[in-house]
This record gives sequence, structure tokens and C-alpha cells, in this order.
Amino acid sequence: MSATHTLGIAGVQTVRSPDLIKTVLGSCIGITLCDVDSNIGGMAHVMLPEATGPTETPGKFADTGVDHLLEQVVKKGARRSRLQAKIAGGAAMFGAASNTGIGARNTQAVIDRLSQHRIQVVAQQVGGNKGRRMSLNPETGAVEVQVIGEPAQIL
Repeated sequence: MSATHTLGIAGVQTVRSPDLIKTVLGSCIGITLCDVDSNIGGMAHVMLPEATGPTETPGKFADTGVDHLLEQVVKKGARRSRLQAKIAGGAAMFGAASNTGIGARNTQAVIDRLSQHRIQVVAQQVGGNKGRRMSLNPETGAVEVQVIGEPAQIL
């Protein structure tokens, strides 16, 4: 029997197939790490580029969120050498007049942190000005991303 886990802002979740993870994103970034050989994957929903000190919610920030997600998928049994990262989100949700660039800064912070861990981002769908739905299937490594009002894409 499979379950679908819904991830909220600042959440981090790991699963083993046949379970799935899904979230909804705006300027936040959804990060998935997946080891399809072990059917283990995880997702983090980060909302800010970096923590300015110790935090009780590591998933809130790109730096601590990536670190925590990596730790959790490896702890569940994924092999670090087989992990692939996919990201989505980072939209400018409120138009040019109020755009603080947080989506782009989140995107870059996630990519930089993954690079520090030598984990390649193999697919991404970021930017724009609309929210997205994102889901991960750890059995196949498929990440389905749907920009609101558009057809879904598989990353």
C-alpha cells in the first residue's frame, strides 16, 4: 500500500517506493534527491537562501535544507554516489514591482550548496511568475512539475 506525503514550507521528507512526496511552490525551491537503485528519495521545500545562525527548522533555508535532506536520504539507505538532484520553483510571484529576487536567490543558493556536496542538478524548472506543483516518485526518479494553468512536465 502506498502513501503520498504532502510537504509544507520548510519541510523535509524521505520515502521509499511505492510512497510519493508532493508539494506546492511559489518563490520557494523544491529540491529532490533520489537514488533509484535503492528506491529512496527525498524532498525539501526551502523558502530562504541561508540561515543566519542555528535553526530548529533546517528545511527553511537552502544551506541547512540541502544538508539535512542529504543526511536524511543517506540515513534511510540511499547511496550518496548515486544521488541525483532535481529542483523546481523560484518564481517571482508578485510581479516586477514587488520582485525582491528571492526566487532567483533561492535557486542559486540551492545549486551552490548541492555543488559543495558534489551533487549535480540533472534537471530543473525554475523562474517565471507562477506557482507550481511538484511530486517525486522514488522508484523511477521522475519529478512531475506543473506550472499552474499549464500541462505537467516530467523532469
